Amino acid sequence: MAIFMILLYILLALIAYVVISFRKRSSYWKSQGITNEEPHPLLGNMVGLGKSKSFGDVWQEYYEKFKGSGPFLGFYFFHRPSAFLLDPALIKNVLIKDFNKFTDRGFFHNPKDDPLSGQLFLIDGNKWRRMRNKLSPTFTSGKMRFMFPIVTQICEEFVEVLAKAAEENPVVEMREMLARFTTDVIGSCAFGIECNSLKNPNAIFRVYGRKGLEEQRHGRLVMAFMNSFPELSKALKMKLFPEDVIQFFLRIVRETVEYREKNNVRRNDFMDMLIDLKNKKLIKSEHGDDLTNLTMEEITAQAHVFFNAGFETSSTTMGFALYELAQNQEMQD
Repeated sequence: MAIFMILLYILLALIAYVVISFRKRSSYWKSQGITNEEPHPLLGNMVGLGKSKSFGDVWQEYYEKFKGSGPFLGFYFFHRPSAFLLDPALIKNVLIKDFNKFTDRGFFHNPKDDPLSGQLFLIDGNKWRRMRNKLSPTFTSGKMRFMFPIVTQICEEFVEVLAKAAEENPVVEMREMLARFTTDVIGSCAFGIECNSLKNPNAIFRVYGRKGLEEQRHGRLVMAFMNSFPELSKALKMKLFPEDVIQFFLRIVRETVEYREKNNVRRNDFMDMLIDLKNKKLIKSEHGDDLTNLTMEEITAQAHVFFNAGFETSSTTMGFALYELAQNQEMQD
């Protein structure tokens, strides 16, 4: 009975802490005299996210509603008070002139329990700055050029698969075809493996790559909690990505690195550059600072974000381009 009462008191204290924090945060901009829209009790100003709206949709609506009302206004990223910039000059200062003071993205990440969340686009502060310095030398035009032969080879395979598909059916679903193409390209460049998605739509890399993008580990309310209380969420060992997706990419990277190091294999791709950083062969940043080695988990996170950043964005852009060419056939000549 005593243990039950203790647990009950702890639960009540936790609930009280969350409620008080919610109320305090939701009145932050009002207490500062800054214009803002009344936040939703749970979702802040992110109402509709994931259900009918993307991040871009939410921010676009907020901008259209308040543009011209001042240089910036208050916004609640779930329950985290954030400044929503409106003035182009102020935006330029934040993104360029004063960027070193505004490096944090503000997204939840927990690399200790969810290694995939340790990617460059999610981490903050000095950890982000050190990781950026490590990765900057890998994205020079010269190093990117080394990957062209890999891309060319997959392009040739894509032409063959597309021609065969067109022979079987004059109507080809290009969105799926392009997604398989970009999966093979980025899977090969970032992870150094032959995904074979073009020939096999259900290839395992395609399955897990799609799952990592399309499936949410948590619902909107849990995500609101994680982004509003990141430190508490880390203490509770909460994660962003589905567990099987995390383990798949960790295994793929570990096996790839071990095989290359054991057999002295080099492909001049992104994975080679990450392995060099792991073994401290690239030890100077663009500013000449010494860099520490990458861990296997950090390699996995950066390879994963390379895949995420290039997979859907590239296939969607190519899909729109092909649609416009189909609608304006005179431009094909």
